Amino acid sequence: MKNGEIILESLSPERRRQIIECLDGIRGRADAGKVFLRPYRAGELGLVSWRHCVLYEKEYGFDETFEYYLLAGMAQFLHDLGGKGEVWVADCGGNVVGSIAIVETSAAVGQLRWFLLEPAFRGLGLGRALMDTALEYSRDRGHGRVFLWTVSELHAARHLYQAFGFRLTETKTHFLWGRDITEERWDLEFS
Repeated sequence: MKNGEIILESLSPERRRQIIECLDGIRGRADAGKVFLRPYRAGELGLVSWRHCVLYEKEYGFDETFEYYLLAGMAQFLHDLGGKGEVWVADCGGNVVGSIAIVETSAAVGQLRWFLLEPAFRGLGLGRALMDTALEYSRDRGHGRVFLWTVSELHAARHLYQAFGFRLTETKTHFLWGRDITEERWDLEFS
């Protein structure tokens, strides 16, 4: 070990293989060739938060305060609301490549949250599949309404919300997450 680093090249080929297999078990194998939707597993909300932070910083310039917003919402979901709702992930070979959630804010209302697709998985219909899954859950739970908050720059997501019948009901522009942002509330009423 040098300066706290383990030099893998100095290990035997067998030991390196064992470490790589262990990492594959943690990360999953991207070459699995199939993507499926499933409920999240313990620990994956942290991964969902991390990917939101990384992608939103890169794509929209959000700063580190965005992480607090995400983690506070996730902590509220897990603790204060007792996990009322559900979180789904798009899984490709054990890798989380997308997510969506419905957080039950009351018996009649669900909030759509944490909707994200990794860039390489956009445009494949996964966004629609995640939306279908979340909204079917809300209908089955008897929600009369689902709402969400987003920002005006997420054009593809906004287009998808419109396609599913959401209506823009509120906007507010303010300094948030390190920049001026226009937040939008979208609502969907079930008939």
